[in-house]
Amino acid sequence: MSRWSNPSSRRGFLGRTGGLAATAGLAAALGDGLTCRDGSAGRPPAGRTQSDGTTLSDGTTPRGAATGYPAPGTITADDLVDAGTLWSWTERMAGHGPRLPGSDAHRRHIDDLAERLAGYGLTVTRHPTRLSAWLADSWSLRVVDGDGRSHTVPVAAYRPHSGETPARGVTAAVVDVGAGDEPDYRRTPVAGAIVLADGAVARLSASVLGDLADHVHPPEARSGLANEDYSRVWLGVPPQPSLETARRHGAVAMIEILHLSPALAAGQYTPHQQEHAALPTLHVDAEQGARLRSLLARGPLTATLTLTASRRETTVDYLTALLPGSGAPPPAPARTRAPVPAPTPAGPTRATGAAEPRLTPGAVLVATHTDGQNAVEENGGPALLALAEYFSRFPARDRPRDLLFLFSPNHMVSEAATVKPDAWLRGHPEIMNNVAMALAAEHLGTMAWDDRGGTAAYRPTGRSELVTVPVGHSDTLRELAIDEVKASDLTRSAVLRPFQNGLYGEGTFPYRLGIPTIAFISGPAYLVQVAPGDNLDKLDRALLHRHTLFLARLLSRMLALPTAKP
Repeated sequence: MSRWSNPSSRRGFLGRTGGLAATAGLAAALGDGLTCRDGSAGRPPAGRTQSDGTTLSDGTTPRGAATGYPAPGTITADDLVDAGTLWSWTERMAGHGPRLPGSDAHRRHIDDLAERLAGYGLTVTRHPTRLSAWLADSWSLRVVDGDGRSHTVPVAAYRPHSGETPARGVTAAVVDVGAGDEPDYRRTPVAGAIVLADGAVARLSASVLGDLADHVHPPEARSGLANEDYSRVWLGVPPQPSLETARRHGAVAMIEILHLSPALAAGQYTPHQQEHAALPTLHVDAEQGARLRSLLARGPLTATLTLTASRRETTVDYLTALLPGSGAPPPAPARTRAPVPAPTPAGPTRATGAAEPRLTPGAVLVATHTDGQNAVEENGGPALLALAEYFSRFPARDRPRDLLFLFSPNHMVSEAATVKPDAWLRGHPEIMNNVAMALAAEHLGTMAWDDRGGTAAYRPTGRSELVTVPVGHSDTLRELAIDEVKASDLTRSAVLRPFQNGLYGEGTFPYRLGIPTIAFISGPAYLVQVAPGDNLDKLDRALLHRHTLFLARLLSRMLALPTAKP
C-alpha cells in the first residue's frame, strides 16, 4: 500500500493550447500596528522586540530601519537577504511537507508566514474562507490475471478529488476504454467495471510560449524554443479522461495511464483543480500501462483498486500583510476579534471583528499562494518574505505607495470547492477599488528537466526553465517589464501577452478584474509533483535569489510610477 509522507497535497497555465485558470487573491490589512488572528495590535511579535536586532523565530536577524530609499530599479543583490538565507526559507517551507489545501502542513506554513511577516512589522490579517477539503490517505492496485496469478502494480499517483473506496478497495473486471471518450463507452459495456483509460500528454515545444511573447531575452533565444520539449501534464492538454462520463456509464473506478516515464509520472498531482467526481482513480506510468494491456491481451483481468481519503467542509485562511506608504491613513483602532462564524457556500467569510481595510488609493498588490506540492510549488512565499523584509526597512514616508502582500490558500482546488480570489476581491471592494496594480510571483529558481517527450530517460537539460513575465491591462507596465528584463539581464525569459482571459498563473485573477498586472511564473514538468526531497534538487539557489532580485527591482519601479494607475 502506497502513502505519501505527510499526505497533504496544479493545473493552470495553458499556453496556446488552452486557457489558464489560476489563483491570485487578496485580503485586508490595515493600520500601523501588528494585527494577527487574535486582533492584537501594536505588540511586538513572539521572537522579536521590534527592530532591535534580536533574532526572529526563523533564526534570521532583522536589519532594522534603513535610510536612503532606493531609486527605482537600483536594488542590488547585496541589498536583499542573501542567497543562503532565501534558500533556507525555501527548505523551511518544504520541511512542512506537501501543503495540500487544508492539510496540517498547509496550515503550519500559513501560521509560519503570518508570524514572520508580523516580525518584519507588517500588519497581518487572516481571513477564513470556505474549503471543501479532500486529502488522500492510502492507495494501491493489485490485479489477478486469467491464470489466477496476482500482480502488484506500482501506482504513480492518485487522481485528486476523484473519489474514495472503502479500506478493502473495490474489486471488478478491468475494461480497456482507450481514450475514454463517449464513443469508446458506447462500443464497450463497462457497467460494474474498473476502466483502463489513456491520460495523453500533448507533445509540445516551448514555442507555444514564444509565439505569445512581445519580447524574448536574449532575443536570439527565441529561435531555439521550437527545439525545447514543453510536454506538461499539468497543462491538461488534451483534457484527462472524463470521470463523469465513466461513472455515467456505470464504471466503479478508473486506472488512468499517464503517458510519461516512471520518474516523471511519479507523484503527479493532476488535474489539480478538479471537482469531486465520485469515481476513485489511480494513475500508472506508461510502462505499467503497457504491462496492464499486455495482461489484458492474454485474458480476463480483475483488479482491486484502493483509494482511501477524507472529505470535510472546513475553512482555510487568506493571508494579507500591509506595509503602508507615505499616503496611508492613520491606523484604525484595534478591536478584539469575534469568533469566526461557520463558512457558508454563499461566499467568503470575513475576518469578523477586524477593522475594515484602509488602503490608500494607488496601492500595489503583491501576490502568491500558500498551497503546493513541493519546493517549487509554491516558493513565491519565501520570495515575498524577502520583498517584505527589504521594503519594511524604510519608513512609511519613503514608500510612495501602500504595499499589500496577499497569500491565497486555494490554488489547488476547483472553484466549486472554495472562494477563488476574483470572487474574494469582488466581495472586498474597499481593497479592490484602492489597488492600482498587481505583481504576482510563482515558481522561482527552476531548472529544466524533461524526458524528451517520452523518448528518453527523465533528466536535467542543463538549462534553466524558461520564465515568463505576462502583463495585462497596461502598456506602461509592459514597457516597464521589458525594460527591467533587459536591465536585469533576465536570461531565458519572455514577456507575454494575455491569452484566453488569463495571465498564466496567480496573476489571472487581478487581471480578470481589470487590474493592471505583471506576473512572474515558470512551468517545469515537475511543477505539481509530490516527490522525495521536494524537488529541491531541481532548483538553483543562485537563480532563486536572482529571480527574487528581479522582482524587487520591478516592484520598486512600480511603486515609483507617477500616476495612480499605470
